Amino acid sequence: MKFDIIDLPTIKKPKRMVSRVFLHCSASDRPEHDNPQTMEKWHLERKFKEIGYHFYIDKAGRIFEGRSLNTNPAAQQGHNANTIAICCGGLKKENFTVEQKRALIALCLVLEHLIKGLTFHGHSEVNPNKTCPVYPYKEWLQLSDHGVMRLI
Repeated sequence: MKFDIIDLPTIKKPKRMVSRVFLHCSASDRPEHDNPQTMEKWHLERKFKEIGYHFYIDKAGRIFEGRSLNTNPAAQQGHNANTIAICCGGLKKENFTVEQKRALIALCLVLEHLIKGLTFHGHSEVNPNKTCPVYPYKEWLQLSDHGVMRLI
């Protein structure tokens, strides 16, 4: 798959019903892993048909388009229907960048504008065996207890 850096105003509302966004981290801080090509390689090795995420945000804050928004993600087993999956590259909380934070906030604001009533969640909220994402997504997005962004 070819991964393009997305221009936020070009994102279109998906044709399928979407109610939740799940946030992830790549579980690697190695510079050579900070790209959607590596994520797709790992997902193909796990027998996925393509990258499981709709968006990948690298350390520089570039947002790459992955799987089509018109397709369910392969990202949070048993909880993929009606969701969007976003992955930020990184493993340790202290290594996520201001650029990633800004890009994630901007992307989530665009998605919330396109799809009213979205709620935002971490992978760990549906899989207690995961610590993903390790970055403070609730703080970054100013989420209510129900996953509603208070930035808007």
